[in-house]
Amino acid sequence: IGIGGGGVKVFSAGLYMFAACLAPGIAFGAYFDQISGGETGVIEYLITQSVAGIIFALISGQPLVILRPTGPITVFISQLFAVTKSFELPYLAVMAWVGIFVGLYMVIMAVTDACAAIRHCSRFTQDLFGCFVSVIFISLGITNIVDKFTVKQDTYEATHQLILTVSTLWFAWNLARFNKTRFFNAKVREFVSDFAVPLSVIGNTLVANYLHIEVEPLPVPPYFEPTKLGRPWAVNICPADSCGGCVLVGAVAAIPLVLLFFIDQNVTSLLTQHPDHKLKKGAAFHYNFLLLGLFNMTFPLFGCPYVTGSLPHSPQFVRALASCEVVGDGREQKTVIKRVCENRIAPLLVNVLVLVCLPVIGTLRYIPTAVICDGLFLFMGLSGLPGNQLFERVMMFFTEDLPAMHFTSDEVPTWKMHIFTMVQGLYVVALFFVSRSPIALAFPVVLVSSIPVRMLLPRITGGILTRDMVEILDFAKKKGSSDATVVPKVALASQRDKCQEVLEDALCAKTIGHNAVNEDSSAAEAGDVGSVTRGDAERGQLVVDCAAEAAEKESWRGGPARPRSPAAALAAGLCCPALVSASAKAFGKQTE
Repeated sequence: IGIGGGGVKVFSAGLYMFAACLAPGIAFGAYFDQISGGETGVIEYLITQSVAGIIFALISGQPLVILRPTGPITVFISQLFAVTKSFELPYLAVMAWVGIFVGLYMVIMAVTDACAAIRHCSRFTQDLFGCFVSVIFISLGITNIVDKFTVKQDTYEATHQLILTVSTLWFAWNLARFNKTRFFNAKVREFVSDFAVPLSVIGNTLVANYLHIEVEPLPVPPYFEPTKLGRPWAVNICPADSCGGCVLVGAVAAIPLVLLFFIDQNVTSLLTQHPDHKLKKGAAFHYNFLLLGLFNMTFPLFGCPYVTGSLPHSPQFVRALASCEVVGDGREQKTVIKRVCENRIAPLLVNVLVLVCLPVIGTLRYIPTAVICDGLFLFMGLSGLPGNQLFERVMMFFTEDLPAMHFTSDEVPTWKMHIFTMVQGLYVVALFFVSRSPIALAFPVVLVSSIPVRMLLPRITGGILTRDMVEILDFAKKKGSSDATVVPKVALASQRDKCQEVLEDALCAKTIGHNAVNEDSSAAEAGDVGSVTRGDAERGQLVVDCAAEAAEKESWRGGPARPRSPAAALAAGLCCPALVSASAKAFGKQTE
């Protein structure tokens, strides 16, 4: 539970994520309060956020995943409320039964290792879902600004609030990139960059409170109590006149919701665990999904909303805890993560601060919505787009300065890449409009349908996009790889490293061939180099064949040259260290 060598970063990342979680918690809670007529509101949202977050930070397998009642959850329960009204059922009882069935389904999925099916959820779905979440935050920020100039214009000064929103966004955006400037020294630049969002929120809040104008405050209740006045905290899950209806609706409505949680939680874990983040701890997919099922079974019993892993908060939290360096020349620079301060203190701090706000919830009215809702929503949405492959390919429609891609135009022509991008873009548009339509309960089904669509994309496009092209665009195939290449998982990582090292020496040092030609090769075939089984011998022959192919492709003559062919790396992963010695001898004899 230590700070992982983070020091100041733990504190700065905690403050940043506290503000980033508090704003949508209050905004979504206030929105549902209005939609439901006071059934559930800000108090219940913050209870779920803080209590689930504290428990998750202490006992989860990967505590850097931020749990929240997210925007998609708010969309879902808004439509669930409409369904309960049409069937004349008590909303809180139905929500509790949905939670019971969702939790049951999730526990079953976790204990049966069903989360392993997320391997079929490729970058195609991950990128479009991440882009969809960013679009939700951006649309919320823009909608709030428009409301200030239309619905609320007579109550609050719209122009001054717009200035506050732009100021919050501008300072947060530029201070977050302060580490790329040449001002001061590296430590000061990194400190300012780490505290960019807290500095922007605090500074603009102070300015707003010293202005002699009316600005819209955060819509928080004055006291800590259930939003629905007079109700007990524990929900009556079996009303005398409608118990059967509540159970039936709950069992059915839980099905699309568990699909949402399956994608949302596991995609969040995948993006949090992205190789670029260089995390050392594992994702713990099944265990974390089990905890999530227990949370969603428990909190609705007290009138609180459901909870799941949050995008873009979780990957942004990891980056806030990261030590980075800027690499590249003056024309094109890239920020690369060196290491991440993996710890439980930072996520614990985030949720403890949210919990501390509950007893003094009324004092949060001093924070303007223009700052923490409009400005911070726009920042969260916009900062979640860079690095998203869908967004970067969309930008290629509008710019000549194309970013470096992981494939060539010979492998995937540009116009075919745009077809792939348009399919993803259509999914984002469909998700956005379905989530705001009367069939919003079905939008998790639309999201899950993107998985088979990606698999069938070559057929859907009539062969315009080949299987190879789709896999290259979707990062399922490395550049230059072949469909016929199958790499069995035989050796451990350390063994693969040793195999690679020995095999590269065999390729680069021609003296191995000279030495091996004078030795009796029958010793290697008889297993004189160690215990070599028949299966090892077969794999050893594959090593020899692949290595010989690599040497032929490289066409080295008499002197060392580092192999660039992927065949050498492929062969190195197929055998144990003892086998490579025999293979190197046989390979030396063949090349001689």
